[in-house]
Amino acid sequence: MTFLFGVGKVFALALRLGIPVWVAPLVALAVDLTVVALLVAIRRLSEHGAAPEVQRSARRLLVIASEVTLALNVAEPLITGEVGKALFDAVGRYC
Repeated sequence: MTFLFGVGKVFALALRLGIPVWVAPLVALAVDLTVVALLVAIRRLSEHGAAPEVQRSARRLLVIASEVTLALNVAEPLITGEVGKALFDAVGRYC
């Protein structure tokens, strides 16, 4: 559910910013798939005994990607001045 929620929010923001309709879903999917891919990659690294510094780098990249995703999810409500909706979207993203 969270994945679909995030895709929908980024898709709406992309359309609002004037991104063509055929490109907006690709951007929205790329943002959330990056986080999912990093989660899977970190799991695989830990299963196969990768060095701690490699795992640490992957986790840092995951944190950065998650923060960018959160920023994109709350950007549209903040642009329109709906702070309450932005807070709700932030909570919905991490539940």
